[in-house]
Amino acid sequence: MVGFSAFRGSYVKPDFVRRVPAPASDSMSRFERTRYLETHPESYTLVTRSPGDGGPEDDASPERLLELGGEALQRIFDSDAFVDVDRDAFFLYRLTRGDHVQLGIVGVVETVDYLEGRVKRHERVSTERVLHLSDHFELHGVHSSPIALGYRSDPSIREILDGILADTSPMLDFVSGDGLEQAVWIVDDVAVCESITAKFKDHDFYIMDGHHRAAAAGEVAKRLGSPRGRYMLCVAFSDDRVHIEPFHRKVTIPDDIDVAASDQQLIEYLGLYPRPSLEHDLPSEPGQIGVYLGGRWWCGTLHEPLTDSPLDAIDPVRLQQQVLGPILGIEPERSKGRISYFLDYADRHRMAACLEEREILFLLQSVTPAEVFAVADAGLDMPPKSTYVTPKPRSGVFLRKF
Repeated sequence: MVGFSAFRGSYVKPDFVRRVPAPASDSMSRFERTRYLETHPESYTLVTRSPGDGGPEDDASPERLLELGGEALQRIFDSDAFVDVDRDAFFLYRLTRGDHVQLGIVGVVETVDYLEGRVKRHERVSTERVLHLSDHFELHGVHSSPIALGYRSDPSIREILDGILADTSPMLDFVSGDGLEQAVWIVDDVAVCESITAKFKDHDFYIMDGHHRAAAAGEVAKRLGSPRGRYMLCVAFSDDRVHIEPFHRKVTIPDDIDVAASDQQLIEYLGLYPRPSLEHDLPSEPGQIGVYLGGRWWCGTLHEPLTDSPLDAIDPVRLQQQVLGPILGIEPERSKGRISYFLDYADRHRMAACLEEREILFLLQSVTPAEVFAVADAGLDMPPKSTYVTPKPRSGVFLRKF
């Protein structure tokens, strides 16, 4: 049982929606982030930067970046960019891109629920990054990047949310610079807030995006205890409203592998057959895989999982176990840069045109929320770059001071 509660927070003022909320920085190159930050001095990205993120003094020490983050946060406070809500409230947060609409509830979860495994994870975290984030939280005392949690859809929760949308107008309704539509409603009726909290008591929560933020909140709770470390800021999305994109792979065949022999082995093992193009369309059935090999596109099928483990059922693991390891001799821990990752919106035509003789593209299916939940329930960890939840909740739309 996990507690999900309303809180006293803040939201960005309409005049600042194009200046303060951060873009999805992991979808930008380091050059793009640097150029963006040079022209957006009030962006919340400047508050939360980690080493290597780009921007002014990008080569500074972690300690100096914390100082710079504090200066950026003070600039935002001095500009009076946020409305403080003087009562406990939830926020409805709607993200729309194209045909996809993702509605979530912003609230707080007790950090002990994460530390004791009731908020379930499915990825490992970098200790260095967690420590930097926890130092940031401890020093500045602000959460502004909601951890995205998934839960199994519930008609009674959907009924409450639909009723709020039907009866009230959003306080914020704007389009960010990258085309993401965002809308925010405040939910401050005491009875409605209590009902939302009660509805979630029987639900499991799963981290969909924000493993490092959750781990950093846990570290702060260990350092500071209650009340400062008691809660973490989250946004809960039902599993039928979460959109996960696949991470595809570009692989470089090791020098000791014969290219012609491995190409033939891949064709036979995966049952590859030529396709005119996979520049825009992905394989559509579970286990199907797209491959750019030998100067052309192919489509094939991964074999059945090796075990009954929910981890072995996801396509990134099946690809590694069945193809990358045994056929191409590539293990992630010793890959030495032989595996790189790209998202669905990448220009595959350009990538294919630039491939060298020993390089192959693999296009994978999206991992589903149900698969994420199954892996997390089993206490297992997905390999890096297995899921990409989009659109992502943005930093700088909400604040929680502690």
